[in-house]
Amino acid sequence: MTTLYSMTSTPKIYKTEAIVLRHFAIGEADYLLTLYTPNRGKLRAVAKGARRVKSKLGGHLEPLMSTSLLITRGQNLDTVNQAEALEVFRSVREDLNKLSQALYMVELVDTITLEEQPNYPIYRLLLDALRALAGDAPPSLLPFFQLRLLGHTGFMPELYQCVECGSTLVPGLHSFMPGRGGTLCNSCHPPKVSVLPLSLNSLKVLRFLQREEYISIERLRLEPETLVEVERLLEAMLQYVLDREVRAMRFLNQVRPGQNAGGNRHVYDIQHAVQSQDGLLR
Repeated sequence: MTTLYSMTSTPKIYKTEAIVLRHFAIGEADYLLTLYTPNRGKLRAVAKGARRVKSKLGGHLEPLMSTSLLITRGQNLDTVNQAEALEVFRSVREDLNKLSQALYMVELVDTITLEEQPNYPIYRLLLDALRALAGDAPPSLLPFFQLRLLGHTGFMPELYQCVECGSTLVPGLHSFMPGRGGTLCNSCHPPKVSVLPLSLNSLKVLRFLQREEYISIERLRLEPETLVEVERLLEAMLQYVLDREVRAMRFLNQVRPGQNAGGNRHVYDIQHAVQSQDGLLR
């Protein structure tokens, strides 16, 4: 089958920036990489010898890194010839709470996107989110990322009209139906479908996240119960769209502040994190 990628005029050797979504050990010393690039979307490439101690590639191809790559196009798989890490997000790797959010974000991007389908807004969203995590990101970053990712992939939930009858939503208590992609008015109660309660505050927050840029989101402070409700709704929507559980969500829930009495804010090697969570990035 001829793919869009093979039909393009991609040169034999090309240079691109990429965010490393995951890598998988193959052969004696190689890595199979899943990358997200600004102009080529998601692609896979092999980094030969990257697992060798003296390899010049290995330290630049870890998951979550933003890297500049020189790649040779292949018949089945492209090959990474050179790599230079641009941003390693060390502060994200050294804080387990931040790391768990980053792993969740890259798994979402990997799962919801197809290979060889360029989508620059997704690349920009993920890069900006990792940069925000490296700083002092507010709790609203995660729902902002979830909602915008849904929008960039064509699954933005309907928040202004009832998805059942089409009427304009008025202030009040509503319901959210992931299977129909949005909000139900008070009058509609479809039988035998899964619905979730949606408070007026949460509806306002979702609309705010939908229309505002991140610079405004940074100043948003949410009540804990509102944040929990918004996250629950978006997780349900994503699970419906993906038709599977996001495995990294289990890891995220385990290490969130308040979830672990013993605390987890210590330096934590990313490879240990990946392996201990059943290979979340594999």
